[in-house]
Amino acid sequence: MTQDNMTQSQDAPNLLTRMRASYDNVSAGQQKVLEFFLTKVLESSYLSAARIAELIDVSHSTVVRTAQTLGFEGFPEFQTALQQELPGRINPGEATANLYQVSATKLINDLINQGNTSATAILQSMMTADIHNIESLVSQIPITDFEQAVNWLIDAPHIYIIGLRHSAPTALSFAMSLRQLRPNCTQLQPGVGDLVEQITSIGAGDVLFAICFDRYMRDTLRVMDHARLVGARVIVATDSPVSPAARRADLVFTIRQGVMFYGAAAGLFSLLKAIIAAILIKGNAAAQQRLASIDRIVDEFRMFETGTE
Repeated sequence: MTQDNMTQSQDAPNLLTRMRASYDNVSAGQQKVLEFFLTKVLESSYLSAARIAELIDVSHSTVVRTAQTLGFEGFPEFQTALQQELPGRINPGEATANLYQVSATKLINDLINQGNTSATAILQSMMTADIHNIESLVSQIPITDFEQAVNWLIDAPHIYIIGLRHSAPTALSFAMSLRQLRPNCTQLQPGVGDLVEQITSIGAGDVLFAICFDRYMRDTLRVMDHARLVGARVIVATDSPVSPAARRADLVFTIRQGVMFYGAAAGLFSLLKAIIAAILIKGNAAAQQRLASIDRIVDEFRMFETGTE
């Protein structure tokens, strides 16, 4: 990179922000490259340009030109800048391993580099990272999108929630909370009947809330496609504004997930908790009435031990 370009990059927004800003102004081939860079940051920082080209079926020169479009002399300069933005460093050879192995190794190395691997240090490190993720997320959520999502979730005849594999626990928690506040909330679950049968009733005016992070589950993407086809509104929480899930949604909440063990689960839960709180406040009378009914039934069923003799 030239001295001028170096100065420009130091003064410019961070590299990921520049990539997002460039997306609509490049060719279709370069958009594929940017999608890879944005959704697979770790791999992009260490795989060769030739290997990336092979993975996404573009030419080697397209990968190089994309790096140059971002203001770098070539791909090596781009990778160096990207590596500097990663939260910690791993060895290049590790990027060829399984993604879970890579991220586990990264977590271990970062903790070791801190010089303290005691239980206390690990606890403080992980929780501090979660605090930072949540604080960063607050300024990244457009308030108009948040309000729109809340209104759609209050007004929709029926809400469907989908999140598979690592997103499944979050989807389950969100669906349970929504069902306590309003009727007609369905969590879509492969293996609990046929997924196709579960989405048969989705129609115009309904809302599909998808939780979809890299690696993007095809079943989630297909359900999003179907929902759009029948006129339902689609909201997604995902890790990039140009991810396959984001391109299928009407409203996108971007939460940089990172690799496994470096995920932003705390930020995602915080966002969903805020949505639930807003629904409770805006739909206060109906929500309170429903909660009172649930409390009566829970008491009738004697579902829980009281903790007293």
